[in-house]
Amino acid sequence: MLDPHTENNPYLAFIYGSFQERATFISHGNTARLAKEHGDINFAQICGNIASDEKRHETAYTKIIEKLFEIDPNGTVLAFADMMKKKITMPAEFMFDGQDDNLFDHFSAVAQRHGVYTAKDYADIV
Repeated sequence: MLDPHTENNPYLAFIYGSFQERATFISHGNTARLAKEHGDINFAQICGNIASDEKRHETAYTKIIEKLFEIDPNGTVLAFADMMKKKITMPAEFMFDGQDDNLFDHFSAVAQRHGVYTAKDYADIV
């Protein structure tokens, strides 16, 4: 079960969302690029469309956070610091197929190896 540690707090939820949407934009965009390179144009278009949606979501969350910094800088800084301490956990970390207890580790190793989503991508976001 996904628990992004937002504690039903909208500030935390918007901060989490802005990071999560950026990460999914990167991973879907990179998947689209790889699909195109390997000749699967349909899959590339699907992933590209998803990446575009994720980018729009990221933009919306970022604008909300900017407004929160404007109207409540203290509360927003505290929420931001709280999320950084908790670490931003991506939803894929909780994937489970009913068999492989290390499914995310295997998935992330493949994603890293193929440049879908890398440790550098994560570090660039945070």
